[in-house]
Amino acid sequence: MQAFPLYIDPTAAGLGVQMLLAGIVGGLVTVRLLWGRLFSLFRRTSRNPEEPLGGGEAPEASEEEG
Repeated sequence: MQAFPLYIDPTAAGLGVQMLLAGIVGGLVTVRLLWGRLFSLFRRTSRNPEEPLGGGEAPEASEEEG
C-alpha cells in the first residue's frame, strides 16, 4: 500500500490561497471594466438611424437681429 503525505506546507498553502484570491479579484475587475460593453449588446434603442446623435434638431437662430 502506498502512503500519501497529508501534510501541506504552510508556504504552499499560502501561495495557493493568494493565487485563488488573485484569480477571483482579477475576474471581478475584468467584469467591472467590461460591464457596459457587455450589456450594450442587449440594450434596445428606439433611436431612428437617420436622427442625429444629439437626439433633436439644431437650435434655430432667433429672428430678432440688431
